[in-house]
Amino acid sequence: MVKIVLKQSSATAVQLQNGEFTITVDRPVEKGGGGTGLMGGQYMLTGIGGCFASTLFAAAQSREIEINGLKIEVNGSIGEELPKRFTDVTLDVSYETCSHPEEFEKLLTIAEQGCISVNTMKNGIAFNAKLV
Repeated sequence: MVKIVLKQSSATAVQLQNGEFTITVDRPVEKGGGGTGLMGGQYMLTGIGGCFASTLFAAAQSREIEINGLKIEVNGSIGEELPKRFTDVTLDVSYETCSHPEEFEKLLTIAEQGCISVNTMKNGIAFNAKLV
């Protein structure tokens, strides 16, 4: 099990404190927030891209492939229907150098199949919010 705890830090924001770093989730001022952090949906996309990158790096390292300048652009489309949700997520992946560029497509496949966030997104999730 993975657990995080978010605590209210202002009238519109919560924070995650984990060791030496703090992450703030807030809404932009123009949407009624304080503008002190990314919105939750942006962090969700960050988590997907970060998990994908971590899995890709692990696959590359286990094959002794060196990647430098990795860039992942995460694009989430929001549907018009209610309730609002991402209807699709696309990762545009590039790099500056790769010691075995002929293997990069295989690394993308391995990262997609091994990333917990991508697998959760693709296969759905049970969700429950309750008062404790």
